This record gives sequence, C-alpha cells and structure tokens, in this order.
Amino acid sequence: MKQTTSAPRPTRVAAMLRDPHFWVPVAVLVAGLLVLGWIT
Repeated sequence: MKQTTSAPRPTRVAAMLRDPHFWVPVAVLVAGLLVLGWIT
C-alpha cells in the first residue's frame, strides 16, 4: 500500500518552489537589481 502524505499530489508550483534551478536565477536577478539601485 502507498503511504499517504499531507500532499499526495504535489503541484507544479510546489515542485518549482523546491527546485534550486528556479531559485538561483531569481537570486541572481534580485542581486543584480540591488546592485543597479546601489550604483545609481
């Protein structure tokens, strides 16, 4: 028998939020915007 978890069907959004390939570009973009705001 399969074990039931709190989220039996992980959504694409939940999978995306756990994916480092999503967070790395977001962090780079945010850091770039902060640097741009700092140097201007």
